[in-house]
Amino acid sequence: MNNTIIFLRHAETQKDKDTPVSKWHLTNDGKERAESLSKTGIFNDVDIIISSSEKKAYDTALPFAKQLGKEIIQIAELGEIDRDKGTLLTQEEYDTMKVRIFEDLDYTAYGWETARHALERFKSAVEKIDKEYEGKKILIVSHGTVMALYRAYLEKRLNDIFSVWKSLGFCDWYVVMDDKIKNAIH
Repeated sequence: MNNTIIFLRHAETQKDKDTPVSKWHLTNDGKERAESLSKTGIFNDVDIIISSSEKKAYDTALPFAKQLGKEIIQIAELGEIDRDKGTLLTQEEYDTMKVRIFEDLDYTAYGWETARHALERFKSAVEKIDKEYEGKKILIVSHGTVMALYRAYLEKRLNDIFSVWKSLGFCDWYVVMDDKIKNAIH
């Protein structure tokens, strides 16, 4: 990796059973947290801001873009594990599903994309971004599951993805340099 990439998980979302997961919006608290984080100046030295094309990621990136006077590049392949074909699960079903998809990367149910496919899609997008730029500091705003998968992949902890995912809260981030995690905030 020839760039420094900061992976930021989107802010808290408002769940809506009548709306596909990829179209969920941020809660008011989520918007406030993203705005507050942008005002800390923690990412003021980024050269490029990229988000997945999902609204919750874009809306999390927006305060940073405004603060820095930068555009947001949206890349669909940085999106969350695809769950739009499924129905909204109960909390118990969701928790069980998370354990299953992290134990078996090829497992799928409820119309979800497999974790392996999501990881490969995400990795390919990151590799493409890294090749496109040289020596830049890039902020990528994305999603908890794919960020946990990617981090576990980099740290060679694919047998422990669930704990990586559980440790990654809304608006948490980690920094990758030379294909290694250099800093993780959560």
